[in-house]
Amino acid sequence: MGNNYKVLLIKLFIMTAVIISVDAVAGLGLKNIFYKQKKGKYYKVTHAIKNAKEDILIFGNSHASEHFDAPLMKKLTLNTVFNFGNQGQSLLYVYPLVKSILAYHKPLLIIVNLDYDELQFKSEAYERLSILLPYYHINEVIDSAIALMPYNEDLKCHSFLYRYNSTLGNIMLNISGKKLISNQGYEPIAGNICRVNGTEKIESPTNASSFDQNKIKYLMMLISAVHKANVKLLITTTPIYNYNANQKNIYKEKLRRILNGLNVKYLDYGTNNEFKGKCQYFSDDTHLNPDGADKWTTQCSSYAKAMINN
Repeated sequence: MGNNYKVLLIKLFIMTAVIISVDAVAGLGLKNIFYKQKKGKYYKVTHAIKNAKEDILIFGNSHASEHFDAPLMKKLTLNTVFNFGNQGQSLLYVYPLVKSILAYHKPLLIIVNLDYDELQFKSEAYERLSILLPYYHINEVIDSAIALMPYNEDLKCHSFLYRYNSTLGNIMLNISGKKLISNQGYEPIAGNICRVNGTEKIESPTNASSFDQNKIKYLMMLISAVHKANVKLLITTTPIYNYNANQKNIYKEKLRRILNGLNVKYLDYGTNNEFKGKCQYFSDDTHLNPDGADKWTTQCSSYAKAMINN
């Protein structure tokens, strides 16, 4: 009986060792291919964590990636620019990247674009932190963001294969072709909604219990980290096609109070009359097309250049 038990333990030990070894070897192989991507969402994260050297850095969700024409901003401000905006992301994604960059680089200006409802709790904001899984153990701030994810993702990340198993499609798409660096992270979407009935942007009734305390915490830590690094910070809200400016929005008001209290510059174009209702500038109700992006970028660049030179 004792010998059988000992044999079972040895077999379990060998099986465990084989699984760990296969996981490590296969995972490291995927890691090597992963970092060869030349474009796509992971390329942006890798660039931020490893080698961002530009003067002006832009962060946010698709309203950042599609609205800030980085090559145009470079031309207008005479400074290098990179757009780190990624679709569907939030402050939970932005802060770890900003903090990672500040550990090795001091840009002239950091621009963070936030929607009016950024501080609202949305479960998908946590699920979308999966974009950071391949970077587990790169640094503490990345790991702390992953720890916010549901379903014990931080524990699953101990598997090398698990970190990369959802990236294969992106790797295949983005390992070849032209580097995203050529467009400096800007991802324009063509078309306009002039033949579509644009709708007024009206938020659903909300209450204070919907605030995301982690996002508020990350916003304040981001501001503190940027100020401590003696880097200039600009928060923006890009134009919305037809937002109801008279509507009470507790998230917008909370955001404004925090920024005012911490003396942060805020360029709010969400209800700007030069864009509001102008279908020729929008690809949909909340996203600018290239013409709109150029117009917005031109105005933002003027503001950014003044901040840098002040």
